[in-house]
Amino acid sequence: MAITLCDRDYSELFEEAIQNGEITCQSNEFETVCEYPPQLAQGYYQSLQLRPGLELSIADRLSREDLILKIPECQWPVGSFFHISGNYRCDCGTYVDPGHNTLTGSYAAPKETYEYLTGEHLKSVYIRIDSQLFGELVIGQLEQLPLALEPLVEEVEELINFAGIVTPSMQVALQQIWYCPYQGMFKRLYLESKVLELLALQLIQLVDRENVLRSYGNLRGHDLDCIYHAKEILTQNLDNPPSLLELARLVGLNDRKLKQGFHQVFNTTPFAYLRHYRLEWARQLLMDSEISIEQVAKAVGYRDRSRFAAAFRKQFGINPKSYQLQYRQREI
Repeated sequence: MAITLCDRDYSELFEEAIQNGEITCQSNEFETVCEYPPQLAQGYYQSLQLRPGLELSIADRLSREDLILKIPECQWPVGSFFHISGNYRCDCGTYVDPGHNTLTGSYAAPKETYEYLTGEHLKSVYIRIDSQLFGELVIGQLEQLPLALEPLVEEVEELINFAGIVTPSMQVALQQIWYCPYQGMFKRLYLESKVLELLALQLIQLVDRENVLRSYGNLRGHDLDCIYHAKEILTQNLDNPPSLLELARLVGLNDRKLKQGFHQVFNTTPFAYLRHYRLEWARQLLMDSEISIEQVAKAVGYRDRSRFAAAFRKQFGINPKSYQLQYRQREI
């Protein structure tokens, strides 16, 4: 049977577990790291105040029991969310798909219910930004923002919800946040730079999408959504992508319209895009000298190391191992 808790009960459960010595919770001037109560999950959450108005939260939890969490009405700041792994359900319809990111505006959120299932390993990064700070970050550059983001700058309480996939560049920044090698002041400065990098990548993604909508107005909105959905399916199934016919069926277009529309939007075929995406992600992964070439090849969907090396060399003009060694030397 699922455990059902309201937000207050959930907080009290943490406090009771700390008082009973069941979990540890450590804090300093800018960081709090707390384990989850053992009856709920194995793992921890981490909250870091990077500067006034900018907070980073990291969650890594393996659910031990089914949990239904009821959240009351509350005031949300501007939020940037990156859902890395695991599945859960929310009656709000957002924040649920692994490999996706979401940017939301400051608004009064209605009551929401979250459902976490036993055995799900949830990993996520959430960035809270005050509207005033967001405005300061983009001051003088407002013309570069999508029109739909103007309420964020004007501090207007309006429900804004943009979703996109987590790109290879975002994955690298998220990995660097997850495995931050520094402590104290250097950790705070490093994480702040990575948080701002993620925000920039997210805004670039939204601007690019708006430009596509403007440039290809002859595509119906539904068809364009299907084409973007096709791209997401490909990038989320690197090791076993569907065929063109299967992909067309999954997104609700015929294969001819999908192929033509995909070329119109991305200036390439679906599987040429997939190949480029795989190799660009591989290039990002190779920046970590602890990852072997075999692991990188497998992560991006190549079962054969020699085929991966040949494709990488064709795209970047260098062998994967040579690239990894060159990058390591630059870091020293």
